[in-house]
Amino acid sequence: MIKLAWFISFAVLLFFASQASCKLIVDTNQDGGVVCDDNDVQRTMKEAELLFRQASKSFASGNEDKAQELYNKSMESFYSIEFYPSDYYGAKEEFEKVFSKLNQSLYTENKEDLTCKRYATFDSPEKNRLFEIYLKLYSQGRLKEETKNALEASGAYRQMILNILKEYDLPEELVYLPVVESLYKNDTLSKAGALGLWQIMPKRARALNLQVNIWIDERKDPQKATRAAAQYLKDLYVMFNNWSLAIAAYNRGEYGLERDLKYSKTTNINDVSKQKAIPKETEHFVPKFMAVTILADYAGQYGLEINYDNPIKYDEVTINSVVDLNIAAKCAGTDKETIKKLNPALKLWCTPPNYPDFKLKIPAGKAREFLDKISGIKELNLTSGYIKYKVKSDDFLEKIAIKFSTSVSSIEELNGIKRSSSLRIGTVLAIKPGKAYYSKDK
Repeated sequence: MIKLAWFISFAVLLFFASQASCKLIVDTNQDGGVVCDDNDVQRTMKEAELLFRQASKSFASGNEDKAQELYNKSMESFYSIEFYPSDYYGAKEEFEKVFSKLNQSLYTENKEDLTCKRYATFDSPEKNRLFEIYLKLYSQGRLKEETKNALEASGAYRQMILNILKEYDLPEELVYLPVVESLYKNDTLSKAGALGLWQIMPKRARALNLQVNIWIDERKDPQKATRAAAQYLKDLYVMFNNWSLAIAAYNRGEYGLERDLKYSKTTNINDVSKQKAIPKETEHFVPKFMAVTILADYAGQYGLEINYDNPIKYDEVTINSVVDLNIAAKCAGTDKETIKKLNPALKLWCTPPNYPDFKLKIPAGKAREFLDKISGIKELNLTSGYIKYKVKSDDFLEKIAIKFSTSVSSIEELNGIKRSSSLRIGTVLAIKPGKAYYSKDK
C-alpha cells in the first residue's frame, strides 16, 4: 500500500509543480513530460519523472527493492527544486490527501494484530468472539486437518480464481471463500441444494447464466462457477457498499440480509450479529471467512505447512455437435474417467445438445491430436438419441434396464444413483438405450 501511495504523491507533486514560481508549463510532446523555461529545472523534472516511471515498472514486475530505490531517487531529485512557501500552500489539499493515505498505510503495516493487515474494506474482527473461536479451531482444534486439506486443494484452482477476481476488481481474499463454502470440494452438495466450489443454488445459477439441466450443471465447472460467483459478489458489494455485509449476503441472500438489517435497525455486520437478528449460520459465516483468511496468509505463524496442489492443466477444444465421451477420450488419447474429471459439469455420457461452441477440456498438449482424429469420425454419438423416462409406481432398475436394452450400472452412472437407492415416483431418468432397443419392433 505504501508503494501505491507513491503513485498518488507523485501525481500531486506534478500538479504542485505546475503551480510553482518558476512558471512550469505542460509540454505537448508524446512523453507527456513537464518542462520549464529554466533548463536546470526542466532537466531535474525530467529526471524525477523518468526515475518514477522506472520505479513503477520495477514494482509491476515484482522487483520491490529496486522500485523502492528508484522511488527514493525520484523524490530526492524532485525536492532538489526550490519552491516558495506559497507554492506548497497552493497544493495544501492534495498534500493532505497524500499524507492521510501514507499514514493509513503505515498504520496498517505496523500494527501488531494480523487482522489489521487485511483489506480496509473488511470489518476488523479483532474483538469478535466467534473469529477467535474459529481461528483456534482451524489452527489447533478438531478442524485443523480439514482446513489444511481444503487450503491445499485450493492450489488446483487458486491462480484461475485470483485471475478472475482481478478481472472483476475484487479483493483477492475472496479466494478463501470456497474453503468455508465447500472445503474446496467441487462435488459438495448441501442439504438445500447448493452445489460446487462456490455452493450456488440452482435458481441463482440460472440467474447468473449458468446452465443447469439434465445434461450439464455448470455450478461444477470451476471456471464458469467462479465467474458467476464473482459477478454475484460484485453485485452484493454494490448493493451493501460493505464487504462484510456482502459476504454475509452471499450466505444469507441479499433480500434476507436486507430484511435483517431493517428489522434490527443496524448498518453493519457486528451490530446485526450482536442483536442476533440474522440466522446463526450467517452470523458465523463472516468470522469463519476472516479466520480462514488470516490462517491461510500466515500459516507458518500458526504452525501449518501448506503444500498447495498443482494447478489443473488442460487444453480446450470447441464442440458443435453431441459427442460421446468414450469417443472424445479415444480422440484425446486418454480414458473416459479423465475426460469426466476434467469436465465435472457434464452429467451424462456425452456433451450437451443445443450448446453451440461448447468448450470440452482434454489433457494438456492433446488438442491437435484430438482435432485430427475426431475429424475422421462420422458417428460421434453412438446412440440415435437419448430417452427421458419418468419413474412409475411399479418400476425398479432391473425392469427399466431390460425395457431399454441397457444395464443397471449404466443407468446408475448416468443418473448418479445406486441400486440400493429407492426410486421416487415421478423422477425423470436419463437413459442411454442399447442398440437392441432400436431394432425392436415397436
